[in-house]
Amino acid sequence: MLGAGARYDVAILGGGLAGLTLALQLKRQRPETTIFVAEKRVGPAPEAAFKVGESTVEVAADYFARVCGLREHMERDELPKAGLRFFFPAGDNSDITQRVEWGDTTFAPVPTYQLDRGRFENELARRSLEAGVDLVQGAFVEEIELGDDGHAATIVQGGPGGERTRIEARWLVDAAGRSFLLKRKLGLEQPVAHSINSSWLRVGGGLMDLEEWGADNEAWMGRMERPGIRKHSTNHLTGEGYWVWLIPLASGSHSIGIVADPRFHPFERISTLDAALEWLREYEPQLAQALERRRGDVQDFLKIESFSHGCERVFSPERWCLTGESGVFIDPLYSPGSDYIAFANTYTGDLITRDLDGENITERAERYNFIFLLTFNTLLTNVWQDHYALYGDAEVFSAKLAWDYVGYWGIQSLRAYNDKLCDDEFGLAIQPELLRLGALSPRVEQLFRDWHALGQPPNPIGLHAVPSAFPGLWDRLKELHADFDEEALRSRIRATVDLHEAMAVVLFHKAAKRLPGGPPDPSRRIIAGAVSLQPERWEEDGLFDDSGLTLAEASERAEGLESMLLDELARRA
Repeated sequence: MLGAGARYDVAILGGGLAGLTLALQLKRQRPETTIFVAEKRVGPAPEAAFKVGESTVEVAADYFARVCGLREHMERDELPKAGLRFFFPAGDNSDITQRVEWGDTTFAPVPTYQLDRGRFENELARRSLEAGVDLVQGAFVEEIELGDDGHAATIVQGGPGGERTRIEARWLVDAAGRSFLLKRKLGLEQPVAHSINSSWLRVGGGLMDLEEWGADNEAWMGRMERPGIRKHSTNHLTGEGYWVWLIPLASGSHSIGIVADPRFHPFERISTLDAALEWLREYEPQLAQALERRRGDVQDFLKIESFSHGCERVFSPERWCLTGESGVFIDPLYSPGSDYIAFANTYTGDLITRDLDGENITERAERYNFIFLLTFNTLLTNVWQDHYALYGDAEVFSAKLAWDYVGYWGIQSLRAYNDKLCDDEFGLAIQPELLRLGALSPRVEQLFRDWHALGQPPNPIGLHAVPSAFPGLWDRLKELHADFDEEALRSRIRATVDLHEAMAVVLFHKAAKRLPGGPPDPSRRIIAGAVSLQPERWEEDGLFDDSGLTLAEASERAEGLESMLLDELARRA
């Protein structure tokens, strides 16, 4: 049991992924920091059927491996990941080889991982204890007190009626997930205009290999460098208003989830195991058949309604922070959950370390809070909100994937890999580029929505969009491990925004083909930040200007983008 009145530098409420990685990060950054972690679970977490959020992408993979020191564990005890892979609808989806595929032919040059969350969090707990963190399990938070000179939490051990202990700390971090301890206490709840539902299960008995669904098609199997690579991707089966994930786990189980917009697929259609299986029979019959053969191996079934949520504040100069799902959550598409843990923990750790070393962090806390929430709300509005309608539109969604990933690898990931998230001087230096992209992105994301709304032609059959065939995209992934100096980093971010402007012009011309009057003359110069599918506004918005790009100029600057555009792939085929 804990001693009464124990005093720490940091008290972390929640000993899951967000809380334990923060504890490890702080110990590595400032070993003398005293840290208490309260976790309500008793004993090791179960493997496989524990928590979702198993897929990592580049920011989180680097944060866990490099910042938290877990590279060896992930390479030895978790599964390497063959990137994100998407399969768009074809007919009744009874033949995967006929579906347009978006994904590479081999493992990416920058490693990412599929995490068995139980196995991973057990390793985090072990390492935290070794580092000197006071991790107490079976500890429920009964009360939180916030004060000018420090904070306190009353911890109950041993279940209802158990022993109560008051923990004091200079810093308090809520990492308790959807318990929303601080958010509810301080009235920080903030709804978001993105209401999407999900249900999921884990199935044991060995990994599920979707290549078995198309193994008789030699050409389809021959796309890959070798058999079995697809199985290690985070696979997405997409359709109008939904997508389904398939994620392999090192414990030999497979994580499978349905994510659906209730405007197309009501929650009750996926909210029970029987209902979800029936829904899969209708929309994803090959997966349904595979699951029916292994119904006895289903290990769990869970669900959540309207999972996205915001928050009015996540970092406070009064020395409290929220991280993980206790703060904000957008959407699992693109696997951003662990990225947001990495971002929040990076800012939190910087504030705590500076404060404990005697620095006044008031202005910095306000700045980090503004940046973090601005990024969250901008991405929510631009990237996810009202996009589910087009997830079955292979032409539009494949173009959107290329657009979104150029920015993710070329700006967000590049800054994280080079430890520039908390570098104020660097942030000011690239602010003009971020503002330029900030004005452009809403235009292009709306273009995708309007492109689809103009009417979807039948998806092409059996095409394969390969990300590594687009150098502007793939080079930004490969360069995450490049040894750039500061000026080179600034130059690279500037070049990424330039590429986005060229992409915007090319995508505008493609999208405008669905307009009754078609696209404008390709020799006319287009201002990227004025693109839209509203011809009546083109002159007023200043779409045409001599300082813009012709289609030929934009295509040259975005050379290889055609490999992501299905009309070009179909023409070549």
